[in-house]
Amino acid sequence: MRIKRSLGAAAVLATAVTALAVPQAEAGQAAPAPASVQAKSPTVSPSTGHAPIYNDAGLISCQVGSLCTAVWDPARGQWRVDRFEKCGTYYLSYWEGAGTYINNQTGGAVGKFIRADETSKKAPADNKSHPINWSEFWSIKPC
Repeated sequence: MRIKRSLGAAAVLATAVTALAVPQAEAGQAAPAPASVQAKSPTVSPSTGHAPIYNDAGLISCQVGSLCTAVWDPARGQWRVDRFEKCGTYYLSYWEGAGTYINNQTGGAVGKFIRADETSKKAPADNKSHPINWSEFWSIKPC
């Protein structure tokens, strides 16, 4: 008896949920976009050791001894600015579209932006802002 009551209650609940869902669909409300097309925030791995800065202006300057980058974060609607100071390889996820970088490292350190095929773009330490298409690159080697 207990099982029949539970199944009967479940059927009533399912009917009520369906009845509530139909008017919303008929009202023309858009369903959320599938996860594959929702905006993803750009990330760096491993961490640079500094929290990224988010702003509306992008990359304006870069601290002495650093390679700095700016990439658009569509999930936040702001620029993500990262500062790289330690040598190593940093992997980029969801870095897409136009951005900028400034290499203000000392001692003539040359940064590299690495593509999937292992070719690279060099970033000489000239303390100037340079445009870059982040969609091409998978990793950064500051020095």
